Amino acid sequence: MTTLSLGWDLDVTQGEGWLIIRPRPRGPQTTELVPLSDEILKLLEWCWVNRVILVLDGLDLLTSFVVGQLVKLHRHLENHGGILRLCGVNAKHRQVLERVGMADRLPIYDDVQDAVMGGFPCKPR
Repeated sequence: MTTLSLGWDLDVTQGEGWLIIRPRPRGPQTTELVPLSDEILKLLEWCWVNRVILVLDGLDLLTSFVVGQLVKLHRHLENHGGILRLCGVNAKHRQVLERVGMADRLPIYDDVQDAVMGGFPCKPR
């Protein structure tokens, strides 16, 4: 399902208790002007989910505005018993998060499967 938002295209997949969202800005000004967290929070209310995986491979730049939106979303989810996990984070994104001191506060995983599992290895049945 693709959900259109003002300035953002949100590719959304709903898994078992998780909302997996791949945000893609429609234009170059989107990452500086359009609040991503507000769009995601509206979506969460509609889907009744409070566990989110953001796949950031659709973002060329991780601007300070977007980092602020990630922090806002993280705090909201944390205050309401939810979880935010990131994946699709490239080296430039990680460097930005480290520079602003958020690399340790926002859990980063290699891929969606690792993010869902929270870093725990799969157990054989």
